[in-house]
Amino acid sequence: MIGTKKLGTIRQQIEAALAPTSGDPIQHLERQIASAKRKGDRTEVLEGLKRFLEAARKRKRRARRVRTKK
Repeated sequence: MIGTKKLGTIRQQIEAALAPTSGDPIQHLERQIASAKRKGDRTEVLEGLKRFLEAARKRKRRARRVRTKK
């Protein structure tokens, strides 16, 4: 947790702010990154946000271990 907010809550707020037209927030960020690179602007913050949002989607579930009987 960061302060009193969980990362999931922060992630949802970022997604809502980036895609107000019910689009994919990652695609929106990719368009902004491409535009900034064409202009020669820095893109570190946008790329960091994109990685943060992608990390939530790629989270893998841990496989449950099968216990052997003794």
